[in-house]
Amino acid sequence: MAKAPLKYQLINPVKIRTEAQDLDFPAAQSMADEKVKSLCPDPMLISWYDATTGESHPNKSECGGAGKPAWLNYAQSRNCDMTVDINDEQFVFIYLTQP
Repeated sequence: MAKAPLKYQLINPVKIRTEAQDLDFPAAQSMADEKVKSLCPDPMLISWYDATTGESHPNKSECGGAGKPAWLNYAQSRNCDMTVDINDEQFVFIYLTQP
């Protein structure tokens, strides 16, 4: 069974599409940071998800709730206001851009 897309739960998503064959987590994070810094002078990365490995931050089960992944619930509970979605949720980075 395919995983349901998170697109309806993401916070103000900014989408990036890349055809880079060697896209790994550090490269994706660099792309996301560059994009969000072009829109906000001092963003803070709060949570992330890497669908290629299944890893996320935070990955604590106690942060989960309401059927959402822990990393998404954590970001929403901290009033994050911007998401960078790379390649249709292959990599998702959530930032706080407002102090």
